[in-house]
Amino acid sequence: MLVIVAMRTKAQAQRVAELTGGKIILKDNKPTCKVSLSGDFEQYREDVESISVLFKLYDKAGKPVPSGWTLTGATFEVEWPKDSPINSHFGARRFAYNWALATVKSDMDAKKKDANYVSTQWTLEALRKRWNQEKDAVAPWWASNSKECYASGIADLVQALSNWSQSKKGKRKGKRVGFPKFASKRKDPGRVRFTTGTMRFEDDRRTIVLPSIGALRSKENTRRVQRHLVKNNARLLNCTLSERWGRLFVSCQLAIRDKIASPTNKAPSKPTIRAGVDLGLRSFATVTDSNEDRIVFPNPAPLRAAIAELKRTQRQLSRRIPGSHGYEQAKTKLNRLYRKTTYMRRENVHQVTRYLVDTYGEVKIEDLNIAAMKRSMGRRAFRRSVSDAGLGAFRPTLTYKAQRAKVKVVVVDRFFPSSQLHHGCTGRLVGAKLAKRLTCDTCHAEVDRDDNASLNIRDWSDVTRGLVESTALFVPRPLVGTGDSSDDGLTHHLERADKSSACAGDAWRGKNKSIAVKALYAIEENPARGRE
Repeated sequence: MLVIVAMRTKAQAQRVAELTGGKIILKDNKPTCKVSLSGDFEQYREDVESISVLFKLYDKAGKPVPSGWTLTGATFEVEWPKDSPINSHFGARRFAYNWALATVKSDMDAKKKDANYVSTQWTLEALRKRWNQEKDAVAPWWASNSKECYASGIADLVQALSNWSQSKKGKRKGKRVGFPKFASKRKDPGRVRFTTGTMRFEDDRRTIVLPSIGALRSKENTRRVQRHLVKNNARLLNCTLSERWGRLFVSCQLAIRDKIASPTNKAPSKPTIRAGVDLGLRSFATVTDSNEDRIVFPNPAPLRAAIAELKRTQRQLSRRIPGSHGYEQAKTKLNRLYRKTTYMRRENVHQVTRYLVDTYGEVKIEDLNIAAMKRSMGRRAFRRSVSDAGLGAFRPTLTYKAQRAKVKVVVVDRFFPSSQLHHGCTGRLVGAKLAKRLTCDTCHAEVDRDDNASLNIRDWSDVTRGLVESTALFVPRPLVGTGDSSDDGLTHHLERADKSSACAGDAWRGKNKSIAVKALYAIEENPARGRE
């Protein structure tokens, strides 16, 4: 039996080879980060984990194998200590970020003037080496703060430059990212990340120790992290100290053993039942399972509930003198309202996803384009409702919980018209854009938009993209042929999105609805036209 261990660096791979007697895999006669081990990996696990738990395993064919570790995190609110260097650390991180950005800009300007100029690479190692060479001149006070402050600021800039570069090349998804800007004390949130040094959770389960900062008193019990660290079932990778809403938080990243993150004695209460989940704004989620049981989770809309008080508090804050006692009181009240809305939105997502993972063996969800939803709303109040619901946090939260619980999550094709097809007769539903009740143009039945969509999502097949077991949901074919003469009207959605013309794609995405509807009826009356 042969197993391949992939470490993070070549130095780690070399140490693993020395401890285990394995062989480093070469590529173009150069050593890589991979080590081949013969026999069962469990006999080498202790040696490999003594170096790092951030490794990957592959079998002889190159197929990934579970390493036994899972990355997770936890956040604790801590008390502000008296006479602490926390604000100084925040400022030092911001200074290092601005210094590195100024260095990059000066190198870019020099490169324009002289093509032979050798600029510093945009990597953490290169910029940090240059910082160590110049820190005595640019920041003679650097020794009063932890070295992690400066490393954290430089690492943040390297990531920002990478995001800009990838976005410019079209390799990064989402909105286009601009070139990094200098960070100001007023706008930049205070934070610093610690990756080395003394980081630990004390046995009293109330104290968190960070390098240079010292002991911080947690406002909640740290048992959920401390007990795993004591039993050697988890490794503390890094801690981030940050300020938000005028309060102090410590966020830690952990590597925890799979047997702890995914205990085998916990299984869904209905492991053979599948459920379809339709997200919305009136109700946060409508869940319909294969037993025809339906559960509707209400949308708390915390921002909508607090919007009147938020506006009133913001007016009070604008009338106060900055720095006065009344100004601080109004600012504290405003922060409290924002914190409450954020926590309510986050808690709602956790409760819904936890219920789905603990109940069903298979969950089908939508592939929502949140940015497009907000753009299509038009009115500002509608766009605010989309953000207030927190729909974007649902999928990643459900995914990581389902992965630990061994629950299957199926993501329905983004262009599947779950709200436009009648589940009963597969007819087309018509009605106002945001109407709660829709009418089928075939059987003239009136159905609930959310209930009907959850049924369609539940019965969507990830194999046929439209064929639902023995019943086929009719999906309109593209207006222009896909080039396949055997196209039978149940076209694969992904192929339809890729192969159909721009005109057809725009029509079915709502940009030219009148053309799409007329073409649909023309094809239904004369199916031969659809093959032209």
